[in-house]
Amino acid sequence: MLKWLYRFGSPKLFYQLTDSGIRWMALICASLFFIGIVWALLLAPPDYQMGDSYRIIYIHVPSAGLMQGCYYLMALMSFTYLIWGIKMADIVAQACAPIGATAAALMLISGSLWGVPTWGTFWAWDARLTSSLLMFFIYIGIISLRSSYESKESGSKLCAMLTLVGLINIPIIQFSVEWWNTLHQPSSQLSLRNTAANPPEIWVPAFILGFAMIAFFFLVLTLRVRNEILWRERRTQWVRQHLLGGDDNA
Repeated sequence: MLKWLYRFGSPKLFYQLTDSGIRWMALICASLFFIGIVWALLLAPPDYQMGDSYRIIYIHVPSAGLMQGCYYLMALMSFTYLIWGIKMADIVAQACAPIGATAAALMLISGSLWGVPTWGTFWAWDARLTSSLLMFFIYIGIISLRSSYESKESGSKLCAMLTLVGLINIPIIQFSVEWWNTLHQPSSQLSLRNTAANPPEIWVPAFILGFAMIAFFFLVLTLRVRNEILWRERRTQWVRQHLLGGDDNA
């Protein structure tokens, strides 16, 4: 297994394997976003309690899922880098951080906008909101820590350790609405169990936009990883040949 990890952890191999798939990823991402947004804004009916203000969940919920999913991947890559020292794992972890921070910011902003008609305020120091804000700062801290080190290896190891420590915040975000009395409602707005409150015309576009967000994540992640590979491997022969338009398989 370790041999397999090192083989497929080659920056050159990753760059070559992803070279032809970016256009398809972009097409799938754009198509899903178009279908999901049109359905969510024009075809989905108003909520029986919140009217049209509930439509912000089509941004808020996928952003929250992306924020957490991105961190899980960062933690896995950080663990892999610390244990086996695989370069690609560190590159992926580095590429994930700005995406996760953006998703966290989008979730916080959309949640605050939703809070005005729902709670009557932009912000409340609620357990779910506070732990989500902490996750945003963890992302920012990891990005800042990495950029503050001239030694890439030292910065990578410290960022990997900080990422693993920050992993404890994920279950707090997930279960805060069950552990404490919070303003934030439980994760049931799009539950399939309550089909009367959530007919298919409401939850289907949410799932489409959820998949669109996943496609967007992998598209941006792939582009960021490829750019980082070119930067880190800029002195190698295959990168020079690639940038000059030659055969990078040599």
